Amino acid sequence: MAGASLSPPPIHTALVAGSGQVSAGWLAWFNAVFDRLGAGVDKVDAAYTAAAAAAPRTTQVVAIGGLHNGGSLTEDNVAVSFYRAMTVAANLPTTGNNEGDWAYAYDGRKPGEGSGAGTGVPVWWTKGAWYAATSGAAVTT
Repeated sequence: MAGASLSPPPIHTALVAGSGQVSAGWLAWFNAVFDRLGAGVDKVDAAYTAAAAAAPRTTQVVAIGGLHNGGSLTEDNVAVSFYRAMTVAANLPTTGNNEGDWAYAYDGRKPGEGSGAGTGVPVWWTKGAWYAATSGAAVTT
């Protein structure tokens, strides 16, 4: 949908004409605003529908007491993802985690990084430990 310029309001014209009706200049401007906003169509809802249709058909992530797998994007279910913690690997929480929680280990190693030279990795909690998303192995530093 192409954008259209909207003229400035006719501020030097009386809003109400002598007849008690909105003056022609203001009526034209209000109609232009109404048309710009979508007239009888809600362009915000239309844009949302178009964006939801363009989103990849995948499973989204929903933050609920940590990061968990959420509902389908096709069900108009939108959420924000959060890490349970962002810290060095040694300080990642080891209690209170739920299966599938996500965190970020600042010093976690990506494949190919040497011992003590980790540059950080996202990790998830499963089977009682934090696993690096980049390798699928327990996080190391």
